[in-house]
Amino acid sequence: MGCDDDVVVTEAELLASVDAAFDVIGRGLRSWPAPHPHRQPLDEEYSRVTDPGKWRIVGARADGWRVALADAGLAVAEQDAAVRWHVRPGTIVTRTARLVPHAAGALPLVLARSRIEDVDDTGVTLGAGEPAVPVGAFPYCGCDACDDGARYELDQLDSSILAVVLGRFRRLSQGDRGVTELSGTSWLGES
Repeated sequence: MGCDDDVVVTEAELLASVDAAFDVIGRGLRSWPAPHPHRQPLDEEYSRVTDPGKWRIVGARADGWRVALADAGLAVAEQDAAVRWHVRPGTIVTRTARLVPHAAGALPLVLARSRIEDVDDTGVTLGAGEPAVPVGAFPYCGCDACDDGARYELDQLDSSILAVVLGRFRRLSQGDRGVTELSGTSWLGES
């Protein structure tokens, strides 16, 4: 990984920097295991969000990425950025940060905070490019039934951000249909 100013950072170094920033930013936020690893969710769990505020841990991880990428000299962080979306995300965005990379041809990364229930800044909506294409929402749902634990969501966020940062993110679209590649091997289709 590098940029025009000959800044070279390995993936391992970058992840270690994200972990260090997350340890500071996420202080006081608690991780939790998958709440129902050995059973199917109950019907009433699908419409219930017991604690939307717990998802702030995902935003703290996104902020760890913002700090690490800026501190490594790979991007300039713009807080409270006005972001144009190619397609409006399916979340309620409450504020945004944009990371503008130094490397020629690299895509800007949007870290937008989103609302879960009536609580602002509890989720993260990730976007890439200009105008930004929605890459993912973390957590995808936030209800008690869809809760797979904090570690799962943090890993999904890391994987998606790495796909953009490492140049693995691809988006092909025609009209209102599209296909997104995040890992080099897996594809997500929308219509």
